[in-house]
Amino acid sequence: MARLRIIFWRNIVATLVVGMLVIGGSLGPAAALAPGDPGYEEQIAKEATAKPDRPSVDFSVDMLSQYIFRGIAFSRHSVVFQPSFTIGYKGFSANIWGNFDTNERNPYGLITPNRNAAKWNETDLTVSYSREVIKNLTLQGGIIYYALDSNTAGSDSFEVFGTASYAFPWFDLSFEVYREVANIPGWYLVWGLSKSIELPVELKFLAGKPSLDLKATWSAELSNSRGAFPTDDGSKYNSLNAGMIYAGLNIPVHTHITITPKVMFWYNLGGQSNYVLRNASWDGTPNHIVGGVSASTSF
Repeated sequence: MARLRIIFWRNIVATLVVGMLVIGGSLGPAAALAPGDPGYEEQIAKEATAKPDRPSVDFSVDMLSQYIFRGIAFSRHSVVFQPSFTIGYKGFSANIWGNFDTNERNPYGLITPNRNAAKWNETDLTVSYSREVIKNLTLQGGIIYYALDSNTAGSDSFEVFGTASYAFPWFDLSFEVYREVANIPGWYLVWGLSKSIELPVELKFLAGKPSLDLKATWSAELSNSRGAFPTDDGSKYNSLNAGMIYAGLNIPVHTHITITPKVMFWYNLGGQSNYVLRNASWDGTPNHIVGGVSASTSF
């Protein structure tokens, strides 16, 4: 018992010493300058705006009228909840995302078609790294593991991906490449334009100015499998796929909490995409309007 007390107090003393050294080091530059000295105010401002060297944490929950993935509807006549949790540090990030269907009605269910019950049917895990290689040009690469419910798919899915985005003065331009390396090999390509606009609105009950996010994307599917996306002529699905138009209003209701009403319009890009998206979607239509709201926090 005496030995445990010695170890305990030795650890406490060591922690206090290290803490004082850290605090002293962080206060050192400011302490070297007194009020009125040249550079004192600049030093204080720099320390006040400096970001702490620590991981970032983001959590959000979307409540949507439908779950659409790459133009295909994976829900119908129900509300879906999609929580997302991300930890990032020095360009590295890890994310877990899920889909909860309040009344799953999958007409193509492998075990129980039209289950008519609430079901958590998908969990995605993403690990990635991003870096600004030159001014305004950011590259990202990573992997995604799709853990799918056995009623939805016969097996899970695994992708590697890379993205490039460039911030122009008027908008952001992006290009994304995904490669399925598991059960249904193929390429998925996405081109996108986006813009975030800070609105000139100041309300006392908000923690900041609202902003409007606008985005448009277009995609192509280059499948190596004839059975993954059946076409009307039996050929492989190598075609333009789906377009998407998005608008979201970010409302900062608290310093760390943002509420975002949003709306999306997914539409087929003609050719084989009309047939494929119509027949793959649970609701039997190739175009979809999705509305909802999300709540997010970051610290």
